[in-house]
Amino acid sequence: MTDQRNDLPPSPLTWAYAEAWAEEDPQVIGARRQAEQLGAPSIGKATGSLLRLITAMLGAEAVVEVGSGTGVSGGWILAGMGEHGVLTTVDRDPELQAAARDTFIRMGVPHTRVRTIAGDPLDVLSRLTDGAYDLLVVGTDADDEHGILAEAHRLLRPGGCIAITQALSDDGSSAAHRDLAQHLRDDPEWTSSLLTVGEGVLVAVRRAADVDSD
Repeated sequence: MTDQRNDLPPSPLTWAYAEAWAEEDPQVIGARRQAEQLGAPSIGKATGSLLRLITAMLGAEAVVEVGSGTGVSGGWILAGMGEHGVLTTVDRDPELQAAARDTFIRMGVPHTRVRTIAGDPLDVLSRLTDGAYDLLVVGTDADDEHGILAEAHRLLRPGGCIAITQALSDDGSSAAHRDLAQHLRDDPEWTSSLLTVGEGVLVAVRRAADVDSD
């Protein structure tokens, strides 16, 4: 007889514990409060700790982020990088980018470790160097996720990773997120997983060329 308990979702208490489990930099907490005041979206602690883990597991030294927000996600990413790692964060909203820069300064992150670029994400990504990045994190400032995925394939080294936060959110972008999830699932150039962390995180690793040649 099959044990149906394995099919049940976590209880609300378990879910709340998982969301609250990670300890967060006080400056990132302040950045989240500022995001609320500005009406800007931000990731939760569980999603942030996942991004930190992915960054650390990759040994990422070069990360691109689409959607700077007030620096919440960037703060978690920087916490997972080595002392010489560089975060390039892109946002079309200069007010949010200024808030993110302030967050990183308060965290004590040297200015040489962060590049903040204002502009349309696709336009900015198209100017970045091929194969130079370990991780691309896509937040809420992405209108054309399939276009960004094409850029990800060009920008990421083999074995590099794309992480799309809020992949299961109930806002107007949910249909596009799910369409992209289907595409990544079926594309042999990527190995992907859709994780039920926070509002969902879609993670995919760019496979090495020799894996596909078998």
